[in-house]
Amino acid sequence: MMKKRTHLKILLQALLITALITFSACSSDNETSSSATDENTSEEESIDTNSYILVADTNSNGAYLINHDGDQLFSWEFDRSLGNDVNLLDDGSLVVCLKADNAGITFGGYGGMFRKINADQSIDWEVSYTSGDEYMAHHDVEYLSNGNIIFPVWEKVTASEAAELGFSENNDIFPDAIVEMNPLTEEIIWEWHVTDHLVQNHDASKENFGVVVDHPNKVDINYNSSQANGDLMHFNGLTLDETNDILYITVNNYSEVWVLDHSTTTEEASSSTGGNYNLGGDLVYRFGNPLAYDNVGEVTLKNVHYPNLIETGNMIVYANDIYDNQSEVVEYELNPPYELVAGEDNEPEVVWSFTDAELYSSGLGSGVRMSNGNTLIAEGRDGTIWEVTASGEVLWQNTDYTTVWRAYAYAIDDSAVLALGL
Repeated sequence: MMKKRTHLKILLQALLITALITFSACSSDNETSSSATDENTSEEESIDTNSYILVADTNSNGAYLINHDGDQLFSWEFDRSLGNDVNLLDDGSLVVCLKADNAGITFGGYGGMFRKINADQSIDWEVSYTSGDEYMAHHDVEYLSNGNIIFPVWEKVTASEAAELGFSENNDIFPDAIVEMNPLTEEIIWEWHVTDHLVQNHDASKENFGVVVDHPNKVDINYNSSQANGDLMHFNGLTLDETNDILYITVNNYSEVWVLDHSTTTEEASSSTGGNYNLGGDLVYRFGNPLAYDNVGEVTLKNVHYPNLIETGNMIVYANDIYDNQSEVVEYELNPPYELVAGEDNEPEVVWSFTDAELYSSGLGSGVRMSNGNTLIAEGRDGTIWEVTASGEVLWQNTDYTTVWRAYAYAIDDSAVLALGL
């Protein structure tokens, strides 16, 4: 009998322990659930609410400074169509690209006019750079520390002139150039033309004939020769690193970023000597699509927008169609001074990227690193603005806009924001 009671006692103790463990586990589950809620709250709090967002809205022809609630804190409405880019300056003024009247070159992104609007909305200056179907400023503008502006330009080259450059097709083309201008005097301070830096393997009778892969610093004029409208390269963004005097350009139809030595004179920029790299206006570096010069290396871009040089010296770009109807924002580690070696992998390392099944814009688009390390993404033609973490978690989206050229982040205590009276 004693033995049975002992067994019963042991059984009851075992049941009691099991019950306690079960209760403890349930309590633990409840705590985990509470912790997950706290974690979610923490993630919500990691949205960069210390930043405002400048939206270039090409659908409404306006620019808007908004917060994360979507409230418009300051707005600029333009009396003509937006030619894409806007630059908010430290004094609260805005430099904007606008579409010129009676444009002769009207590829997507054309502009032709630049305007500087003061914080009180008065116009400081306005200049144009367009001439019928001969040349047209387009897409982007950078306001430099010396007060100059720098921008891309389409230049018409007739079919017969193109043939002399070794172009394989029989049509007019519109290769790109870069112009730096003093907007107060309209003096051209510096210029560069891609037509001075070509290679081709189509016509051996021409001076620029050569093996493309052997000339990585030159541009193959026939890489995109099937582009029927003649818009061979389609520059859509530029960034000048004023410290190193290096110019970065996103070249949409070559799916590359090109890098130029801006330390050259205009004369040197038309040659292959001079400047800090002693390459004149030849490319000092290029990346994203080594196929564009018959080279080896991984292709990481298929159509591309906005060469955003961030504080670390890395570059973020918007790769529009790298996954076929799915975009990606890519960060490259850059290590100047640069060198291009024929036949060797010249591609930089990809150190971060973000993509999503819902992220796609066939054109436009941007990626910006925010003050807390998040990345702000403008999904151009879709109009959605995203904020994502370094680990790729989507924290915030804004769907108030139909088409967005770019979205820029400004700290709420940035001098440009304060100058607007906010």
